[in-house]
Amino acid sequence: MTIAPKKILLVHNNPEERGQLGIMLSRFGHEVRFSCGKGCPDQLSRDNELVIVDEKLAGQSGFDFLKRISSNQCNKVIYLSSRLWLESSLDLQKLNIYEWITKPVDPLKLAVVVCDYFVEVADEHTLPVQKF
Repeated sequence: MTIAPKKILLVHNNPEERGQLGIMLSRFGHEVRFSCGKGCPDQLSRDNELVIVDEKLAGQSGFDFLKRISSNQCNKVIYLSSRLWLESSLDLQKLNIYEWITKPVDPLKLAVVVCDYFVEVADEHTLPVQKF
Protein backbone atom coordinates (compact mmCIF):
# COMPACT_ATOMS: atom_id res chain seq x y z
CA MET A 1 0.00 0.00 0.00
CA THR A 2 1.32 3.42 -0.95
CA ILE A 3 0.69 6.29 1.42
CA ALA A 4 0.26 9.70 -0.17
CA PRO A 5 2.25 12.50 1.46
CA LYS A 6 0.46 13.96 4.47
CA LYS A 7 0.54 17.24 6.38
CA ILE A 8 2.13 16.80 9.79
CA LEU A 9 2.58 19.38 12.54
CA LEU A 10 5.61 18.74 14.76
CA VAL A 11 5.25 20.68 18.04
CA HIS A 12 8.65 20.55 19.73
CA ASN A 13 10.67 23.14 21.66
CA ASN A 14 14.16 21.79 20.85
CA PRO A 15 15.19 23.03 17.38
CA GLU A 16 17.85 20.33 16.91
CA GLU A 17 15.56 17.40 17.73
CA ARG A 18 12.69 19.00 15.82
CA GLY A 19 14.94 19.29 12.77
CA GLN A 20 16.17 15.67 12.96
CA LEU A 21 12.64 14.31 13.26
CA GLY A 22 11.34 16.62 10.56
CA ILE A 23 14.06 15.61 8.10
CA MET A 24 13.21 11.93 8.54
CA LEU A 25 9.49 12.52 8.04
CA SER A 26 10.09 14.69 4.98
CA ARG A 27 12.22 11.91 3.46
CA PHE A 28 9.00 9.91 3.33
CA GLY A 29 7.40 12.75 1.37
CA HIS A 30 5.38 14.29 4.19
CA GLU A 31 4.94 18.05 4.49
CA VAL A 32 6.20 18.83 7.98
CA ARG A 33 5.33 22.08 9.71
CA PHE A 34 7.03 23.16 12.91
CA SER A 35 6.02 24.91 16.10
CA CYS A 36 7.58 25.39 19.53
CA GLY A 37 4.09 25.40 21.07
CA LYS A 38 3.55 29.15 21.32
CA GLY A 39 0.31 30.66 20.16
CA CYS A 40 -3.21 29.32 19.98
CA PRO A 41 -3.19 25.51 19.63
CA ASP A 42 -6.28 25.51 17.41
CA GLN A 43 -4.52 27.75 14.89
CA LEU A 44 -1.37 25.64 15.02
CA SER A 45 -3.22 22.36 14.48
CA ARG A 46 -5.40 23.53 11.56
CA ASP A 47 -5.14 21.58 8.27
CA ASN A 48 -2.83 18.87 9.63
CA GLU A 49 -3.54 15.19 9.26
CA LEU A 50 -1.39 14.29 12.27
CA VAL A 51 0.15 16.23 15.14
CA ILE A 52 3.31 15.12 16.95
CA VAL A 53 3.73 16.78 20.36
CA ASP A 54 6.72 16.78 22.69
CA GLU A 55 6.18 16.84 26.45
CA LYS A 56 8.17 20.09 26.95
CA LEU A 57 7.04 23.13 24.98
CA ALA A 58 7.64 26.88 25.15
CA GLY A 59 5.76 28.09 28.22
CA GLN A 60 3.59 25.00 28.67
CA SER A 61 3.64 21.22 28.81
CA GLY A 62 2.64 18.99 25.94
CA PHE A 63 -0.39 17.90 27.98
CA ASP A 64 -1.50 21.52 28.40
CA PHE A 65 -1.20 21.97 24.65
CA LEU A 66 -3.26 18.84 23.98
CA LYS A 67 -5.95 19.81 26.46
CA ARG A 68 -6.44 23.07 24.55
CA ILE A 69 -6.77 21.43 21.11
CA SER A 70 -10.28 20.54 20.01
CA SER A 71 -10.78 17.03 18.64
CA ASN A 72 -11.97 18.34 15.29
CA GLN A 73 -8.70 20.31 14.92
CA CYS A 74 -6.55 17.26 15.56
CA ASN A 75 -7.70 13.73 14.83
CA LYS A 76 -4.85 11.88 16.55
CA VAL A 77 -1.57 12.71 18.27
CA ILE A 78 1.78 11.02 18.66
CA TYR A 79 3.18 12.07 22.03
CA LEU A 80 6.93 12.20 22.77
CA SER A 81 7.93 11.85 26.42
CA SER A 82 10.95 11.05 28.57
CA ARG A 83 8.82 8.88 30.84
CA LEU A 84 6.70 5.82 30.33
CA TRP A 85 2.93 6.26 30.23
CA LEU A 86 1.59 5.94 33.76
CA GLU A 87 -1.95 7.22 33.31
CA SER A 88 -5.03 5.25 32.33
CA SER A 89 -5.93 4.36 28.76
CA LEU A 90 -9.01 6.54 29.20
CA ASP A 91 -6.71 9.58 29.48
CA LEU A 92 -5.06 8.53 26.23
CA GLN A 93 -8.45 8.49 24.53
CA LYS A 94 -9.46 11.88 25.93
CA LEU A 95 -6.27 13.45 24.58
CA ASN A 96 -6.55 11.64 21.20
CA ILE A 97 -3.14 10.00 21.68
CA TYR A 98 -2.52 7.36 19.03
CA GLU A 99 0.98 6.40 20.20
CA TRP A 100 3.25 7.29 23.12
CA ILE A 101 6.96 7.25 22.21
CA THR A 102 9.60 7.34 24.92
CA LYS A 103 12.57 9.67 24.40
CA PRO A 104 15.19 9.75 23.08
CA VAL A 105 13.18 9.32 19.90
CA ASP A 106 14.74 7.37 17.06
CA PRO A 107 13.72 9.33 13.92
CA LEU A 108 13.26 6.11 11.94
CA LYS A 109 11.02 4.63 14.66
CA LEU A 110 8.89 7.78 14.57
CA ALA A 111 8.61 7.50 10.76
CA VAL A 112 7.44 3.89 11.11
CA VAL A 113 4.80 4.84 13.71
CA VAL A 114 3.60 7.67 11.45
CA CYS A 115 3.39 5.27 8.51
CA ASP A 116 1.47 2.73 10.62
CA TYR A 117 -0.99 5.44 11.62
CA PHE A 118 -1.67 6.52 8.04
CA VAL A 119 -2.04 2.89 6.89
CA GLU A 120 -4.55 2.30 9.70
CA VAL A 121 -6.51 5.43 8.74
CA ALA A 122 -6.48 4.41 5.06
CA ASP A 123 -7.77 0.92 5.98
CA GLU A 124 -10.66 2.48 7.95
CA HIS A 125 -11.77 4.33 4.81
CA THR A 126 -11.49 1.32 2.48
CA LEU A 127 -14.74 -0.34 1.55
CA PRO A 128 -14.91 -4.05 2.40
CA VAL A 129 -14.47 -6.40 -0.55
CA GLN A 130 -17.28 -8.87 -1.08
CA LYS A 131 -16.26 -12.42 -1.83
CA PHE A 132 -18.32 -14.40 -4.32
